[in-house]
Order: sequence, then C-alpha cells, then structure tokens
Amino acid sequence: MDPEDYSELIADLAPARRTEVVAAHEAIGRTVSADIVAVRPVPEFPTSAMDGFALDEAAVAAAGRGEEITVVGDTPAGHESAPLSPGCAVRVMTGAPVPTAAEAVVPVELTDAEPTGPAPSTIRLASVPETARDGWNIRAVGEDIAGGEVVVAAGARLTSAGVGTLIMLGIEEVEVIAAARVGVIVTGDELRAHAAEATGPTIFNSNLPMLVSALSATGVEVSEAICGDEPDQLLGLLNGMEDEVDLVLTTGGISAGAFEVVRQALESEHSTFARVGMRPGSPQGHGRFGTVPMLHFPGTPQGAFLAFHLFARSLLVGRPLRSRWKKGICAGPGPARHEKAVTFRPGGFTDTGEIAAAARSRLRDFAAADVIIRIPQGTGETPAGSVIEYLDCTSGRSRPN
Repeated sequence: MDPEDYSELIADLAPARRTEVVAAHEAIGRTVSADIVAVRPVPEFPTSAMDGFALDEAAVAAAGRGEEITVVGDTPAGHESAPLSPGCAVRVMTGAPVPTAAEAVVPVELTDAEPTGPAPSTIRLASVPETARDGWNIRAVGEDIAGGEVVVAAGARLTSAGVGTLIMLGIEEVEVIAAARVGVIVTGDELRAHAAEATGPTIFNSNLPMLVSALSATGVEVSEAICGDEPDQLLGLLNGMEDEVDLVLTTGGISAGAFEVVRQALESEHSTFARVGMRPGSPQGHGRFGTVPMLHFPGTPQGAFLAFHLFARSLLVGRPLRSRWKKGICAGPGPARHEKAVTFRPGGFTDTGEIAAAARSRLRDFAAADVIIRIPQGTGETPAGSVIEYLDCTSGRSRPN
C-alpha cells in the first residue's frame, strides 16, 4: 500500500483529545476545544469614532446653515455620556459614549474649536459634509462583534489577535486542547547515549533525541525510554506507560531478523506489521497496548524521521496524510522516480521560491531541509518546473519572502 493508504488505515489510532482551561492571556498558540461565543456585543454602547462633537438632528441642520451651536457637555472616554439638549452639542472623545439623541459626531478639525483644552461654550462648523447624518462617526452597538456571534471556532489556533478578542469580550479563561502525551521507546542493544559508553560495535542513539525534540517543538509532553533486545523489558516499559501517555512511538525491532524485539513482543496479540510502498522507511507497524495506540517505526534514523512526519504527525493533528500535502514547483531537474515505491527526498527552497531536491535521503540531508518531497512511483525524472507535493519539516532555514 502507498503511504497515504497506510495513514488512513491507522487513522483510528489518533490519541483521544483531552481539554484543559487556561487563562486567556496565556492561550496564544493553543487550540480551542469548542466554539467561543461573544457573551456581549462590541461595542456595548454607541461609541464615538472620533474626537469631536455629538450633534442631534436639529444641530446638524443649524450648523449647515452656518449657525453657532451651543456646547452643553463634555464626555471623555470611560465616563457616562453628558445629556444632549435639543439643537446643541456635546464634546466627545474617541471611544466615549455618545448621547442617545445624537445624529452624528463631527470631527473637531471641521469646527472652529481647539483640539485640546477645555470644551468651548460654542462651536461653528466650517462645513457640513452630506454624510454628516444617520450615525456619522458613531459606532453602533455590536458593530464590531454581535452578541452571540462565534468569534473563534472550535479547532482554531489562537493568535495574538484572538487573545485580544477574548479579552475585549471580557473572557478571562478559555478551554483548549491539552497537550498530547507521547511515549517514545527506542530499541536495540547496540544503542549508546554518550561517547563514554560507546565501546565495541555500538551506535549512538540519535532516534531518541531526534523524536523527543520534534515532539517537544510541537508542544507535546514526552516520556522517553531505551529498551534492549529483550521482549519482557519492552512489555515492562509499555506497562509503565499505559496510564501515562496517549500514544507510544517505538523505533527499531520491526524487520524480519532474529532479534526484532518489537515484533517478538507485540506481533499478533497487540500489533500488526507491514511493508509500506515507500523509500526510505518501508517497514512500519501499528497497534494498541491495552487502550494506548502505538506506532512502530524502523530503526534507521531517516526512516524514523520520515515515519514521524508522515504518520505520527498526521495522528497528532487529526488529518490524514493525503490532505496534508502542499504544492510547490520543482527547481529541477528533479529526482528520479522508483518503479515500485513512492520516494521521499529532502528539499530546500531556492531564492525564487522553487524547491530543489537533495541528492540523497540520509538524516544529514534532512537536517538541512525545509521540506520532505513526495516523488510518485513510476519511471523517469521529475521535470524542472513541474508541480510537486511536499510537507514542511523541521529546518534551520526559512522560506524566502
């Protein structure tokens, strides 16, 4: 099966979503668990959009005839509106409530009044625009946000503007999706964490820090463990994680060799293993340990890296791989297709925004990549200028503006 079919096969292993309540001002970047509804309109009262003078209909007409208008009050923002007598004006500041009878707010610069200092006793307008009626420069109740309106939809990620919107509505707490808890278990007697331990035919354990850092960068809470080639040790680690995590990722031990600890411990009773039509990273597995979903990745670092971005991230974001691909332009000449499998290659953006593929798919090549390029099964090279599919991946470089 191709990687997209495999992603759909394992879609029901997506971790159950937990929620938590956090302070709105600390919720930036968090995903909202339910629709957030405006509990009040914004503005809640008719508000002046300008520094100027609120006039009723009679005053607007008199001003149009060049008559002098008496000023009967002064209303700064944050204060109750001064009453407006018929045919008169009240000075209002931006954001201040306007009197109920006001027809329009005339900007101070259209009058003979000074912009600062005490309110004048009278004003005269240099001119009265035809628009100076029907609520000119008066923000109506609910003009920005209507009461009962959905302001942030369930599943949306809160931006700084979203946080500001919540505070504008007086919402101090918000329910968000809690961080997923993921257990990472890397397997193999040959793995060593430190140079001081690397004696004999050993390998530095790159998979664990690679996956832990990738998960942590997405806000996931991570539990980590190293397992040798003893099935009982793996079962013990899974027993310890069962009540503590929402998803387990393992690396290594899933091929057809004699010391494939993950297969030996989990095949048939807990997990299923298969070869996906992809290069690199064909060996894959999935299952459940009790109620906890598991994904089993190959032990090769590039295979584990790809499986994380293709399959684990699809589960964590709740979207199948098929819907996650983006479109780009191949800088070319592009990499050759493989007649039996989908190929994945690291890629980087050029200065003109096209995508150039790396020559190989080693972990060191992915380390310098912006994207993972999907090369469909087939024959021949990918022509320069053709449309290609890609996924963003962790990179030290940024896309050109």
